[in-house]
Amino acid sequence: MKIKTVIISFSIVSVLVLWNIRELPDFRVDASKVKAIAVPDAVDVPQLDWSWFDEVEVVVREGVCSLVSIPPQLEALDGKEVVVAGPSFACGDDLVERMDGYTIKGFIMVPYFGMIDCCVGNPVPYFQWTIVVEKLATPWEINHKGIIDPDVVVRGILRIERGSTQEGVFFLEEAEVIHSADAEKQAG
Repeated sequence: MKIKTVIISFSIVSVLVLWNIRELPDFRVDASKVKAIAVPDAVDVPQLDWSWFDEVEVVVREGVCSLVSIPPQLEALDGKEVVVAGPSFACGDDLVERMDGYTIKGFIMVPYFGMIDCCVGNPVPYFQWTIVVEKLATPWEINHKGIIDPDVVVRGILRIERGSTQEGVFFLEEAEVIHSADAEKQAG
């Protein structure tokens, strides 16, 4: 009886491992599939282009990320005010639940690839494809129960982390949400 249990367990584990290995190529980011989200015309600061992030190279060892190379377009914007559009994902201490919605103090952004999966997005938010909006200048008050907004536009100062980090490579500081599809839908 024990050998039969071992064989069945081994078979199940083998199938799961092989299936996951087969699925890994599906998680590779294809920058040609990035879909643009419109930025309001009144915004007069440079807009980050998600396709630039395809050229970012990082090394990740034991959960610690180090920047290897960065395209000149992103390098030129380090320390400058920029605007970026894409899905937002709030969680952890940056998400405070209220009776009628949430107060969001910070979140992450990734490019929009045509669909959003669960709480991690599509693509899986690798370091080089993630912008961390650390602390909003003013907390973002949303009056609905969704913690994912598929269409948000944020303005802030871009900071690129060049040392080893577990938090991220790209950060927006002194940030403010200037457009939210879900907020407009709720208001409208």
